[in-house]
Amino acid sequence: MLLLPIVAVLHFLPTALARPTDGGSYAYDATDVVTSIDSAGGRARVWYSSSGPNVVKAGDTDGDGIPDFAETVAADADSVLATYADFGFRPLVSDGTAGGSDALDVYLVDFGGDADGNYAPEHCTANICSGYFQMENDFQGYGYSSIDFAIETLTSHELFHAVQASYNDSEDSWYAEGTAEWAENFYDLAIGGTGNADFESYCDYYLTDTGRSLDSPPAGPVPPFSYSTAIFWYFITQRYGDAWMLDYLDATANNEDLVQAIADRTDLGTDFVDFAVWNLATGSLAGGLPDGAGYDFAASIGPPTMEAKGPSLDDDQRFYPLATTYYKLEWPGGDLQFGLAADAPDVTFQLWGLDANGHVNAMLANPASAAGVVDLGDYAAGDYYFFGVNATQAAESTKVEFCLGADASCYTPPTDTGDTGSSPDDTGKTSGQPKGCGCATDPGAGGWAVGMVALGLAATRRRQRA
Repeated sequence: MLLLPIVAVLHFLPTALARPTDGGSYAYDATDVVTSIDSAGGRARVWYSSSGPNVVKAGDTDGDGIPDFAETVAADADSVLATYADFGFRPLVSDGTAGGSDALDVYLVDFGGDADGNYAPEHCTANICSGYFQMENDFQGYGYSSIDFAIETLTSHELFHAVQASYNDSEDSWYAEGTAEWAENFYDLAIGGTGNADFESYCDYYLTDTGRSLDSPPAGPVPPFSYSTAIFWYFITQRYGDAWMLDYLDATANNEDLVQAIADRTDLGTDFVDFAVWNLATGSLAGGLPDGAGYDFAASIGPPTMEAKGPSLDDDQRFYPLATTYYKLEWPGGDLQFGLAADAPDVTFQLWGLDANGHVNAMLANPASAAGVVDLGDYAAGDYYFFGVNATQAAESTKVEFCLGADASCYTPPTDTGDTGSSPDDTGKTSGQPKGCGCATDPGAGGWAVGMVALGLAATRRRQRA
């Protein structure tokens, strides 16, 4: 698993910023010797310093006097733009003769570890923007597996922001960054690769925070969660085809609500439950879903963070719209009951079992979301997985007390705190002792804590693109 970078917000800086050649935030120094080359297809013009503080990474294996780094950026930018255009995405909005031509301008500058690249919208009309692309000039100390991988990843990601800007540059980060991560993988597969590892690392991150609503990243600078929604976009395009994304970007151009636009183009209620199953069947749990369902890279990510685990489960939980909470039941064997203190019509509950290899392979129970106790059957001792998923677009979360165990008589409703639970940061959980099930749960590492650990470790690796 790749460690995630810390966050630097650059894509969402105000428009009309000065370019690096004109004294922008990451500008060339007066002592830099700046020149440019055009890509073979004429789609991009790459600017770099051959001497000075922003000097591009050295190396000229073909002896043509042009640094290999700059030539690779030019070739990749040409290829990425051609791939996106050939697929059917809108052409980029021209910047006129800014930079001396109508080609997309790419500036190789030293970000000083603050970030590794960004697309900067420049001139906008009704949220449709032209712009330019800045990239780290040498990736020294950024932790990428190779220079070629760094260039391909940054180019495919940032130039998808340029594509987005030709539809609508003002959309939320969970869509903008998530689909740009999706595009990294789309491009890599389009040129004959096996999938982008940076994309997969963010898919893995999502699985640490599945209880957060898909469209509600944490407040503040663009967080890793926004990038991690790439796993959802991948799931949807696996189900409906990559061309679904063409139609969806048209929806952004029409200023449709982002979530409603998904619902209008999918069977979102059913799809999001299936999404929860695919996310469960990852890591050591991957490989057992029937009919070949699941991610083709499922074994290299996950499994998702468990809210709690133990021989029985008793939780007073908020289930947020378009979010899932997972549990591990370490069952000693015998008759299993499920109890619900109050009706929870927005929440779907499922119990899954494992095959002989320890892979999630069969849904064993799908109890109704009605108050009361139901008998789920007699199960042998072993590990089982349980989740609750809110696949609705409800304005508020659903607060539920449930029990899963030998005696699930949890009839006492949770105390009403008055909290509507409109945000995953407002859990509204009540305290108190378990009322049924007969055994306290063993809380797992919650998504928020895992996310913070990941961010702490990230400081040792590369920085965030924007």
